[in-house]
Amino acid sequence: MGKAEAIVAFQVPSERLPLLSQPSPSTAYLSQEEVVQQARAAPWQGLRTALLCLVAALFTCMLATALALLLKMHRPAPLLSWWQKASFYHLPSASFPDSNGDGRGDLGGVRHLLDRLVELPVQALVLGPILEGDGANLSSISSAHGSPEKLRVLVANGHKKGIRILLELPTWAEEPDLVTEDNRTELHLKRALQFWQAQGVSGFLVAKDPPWRLDVVLNAWSELESQRGTEQGEERVLMVWDQSESCNISRQAPSRVILTCNLPGSESRLTAGTLTQRVEAALEYPGGPWPGWTVAGGLPLTSDLEKMLAVLLLSLPGTPLLQGGAGSPVPLGNSRKPDAKGHPLTALYRSLLPLHVNSFALQGASFIPVPLANHSEDVFAFLRPGACSGILVVLNLDSQPCPLNLSQPGFTDHARVVFSTRPEPQSDVQMEEVRLAPHQALLLRVHSKTGP
Repeated sequence: MGKAEAIVAFQVPSERLPLLSQPSPSTAYLSQEEVVQQARAAPWQGLRTALLCLVAALFTCMLATALALLLKMHRPAPLLSWWQKASFYHLPSASFPDSNGDGRGDLGGVRHLLDRLVELPVQALVLGPILEGDGANLSSISSAHGSPEKLRVLVANGHKKGIRILLELPTWAEEPDLVTEDNRTELHLKRALQFWQAQGVSGFLVAKDPPWRLDVVLNAWSELESQRGTEQGEERVLMVWDQSESCNISRQAPSRVILTCNLPGSESRLTAGTLTQRVEAALEYPGGPWPGWTVAGGLPLTSDLEKMLAVLLLSLPGTPLLQGGAGSPVPLGNSRKPDAKGHPLTALYRSLLPLHVNSFALQGASFIPVPLANHSEDVFAFLRPGACSGILVVLNLDSQPCPLNLSQPGFTDHARVVFSTRPEPQSDVQMEEVRLAPHQALLLRVHSKTGP
């Protein structure tokens, strides 16, 4: 026991003494210049610079790729209002059905037509002139056609079926002579428009002529729009029907205005160049009125021309206005019966109307002319682009067959036929070999090569 303790006592001091006896090493500090020199000489500085350059290059490459994808990606179109997507039907007051047997058409008879409008389908009904009053104070309805209560019932029934009701404004009295009288006329009209809007009416139709009346209507509508501001609720719309060839509004139009133009009513004016100019003129001013189209009634049209105009009416950018009444190609009678003798183009319209309402590409104002070599005037072709697919509309305006190469960069080599004015069944076509019969119209669904 004592020997072990002696050994421990001997070993512990022998281990500690040399450590305690060594002098502490002196601490040496580098100067600022020496630190900078060693940092510059260290190999990690070059490595850091190389890494930073690599990160910068990768970031630049990723940014360029993102920008390229954004440019190629189809930009979503702004949301459209109901009146920008709808098909409108104009029914002259002389064509109202008679509901009470007095021999005069009335609003009660119009109410029985709503189901047939739904079948077409049509989303808005424009009633021919039924308003009357003292000058522009159009605050009553002609007793021959009904009453405000009958109109409210019609509006309510229409809304239940998804059909909005608009009123055509008549021409009243004479042009006001004095500024004070002009202001009074605008005030009366504005109050009348407010009154009928309160009854549920979704808008109004006014002819461009006479010009003084249009100025009064536009001024009253502009005041209503400024008062409306950011109020929530259903949008109302004003349709201006210009039946002249120029088809324009010389003044700044307020918001929610459709400028409805007549399509050319003769074969001599139905050329690719004329149609392109007409459409581009309607789309020239982004802040201008919304484009609209109609086929005037009573024209001596050939069957082939009528088909071309029907296709244009429901495929051009803008809002279509179908003309009802006597001789209409879209009668509201029961033409589905096998023995019914309707208009020869009724079936064509019944095919085009569902296509218009169900095709995203045919709504809105997107329009891309497609020029075709050697067919600058006799073939009118344009693209209505969509998200991943679009509708290519091709019309052979000539009386001769026309072979075409419709291949376009960015689209697949084949397309699906969604509508044709010829009865021959077709499903798919090769874009390089499309053959159109004389006066044939063809609607093709084309797909982007990058699309699904």
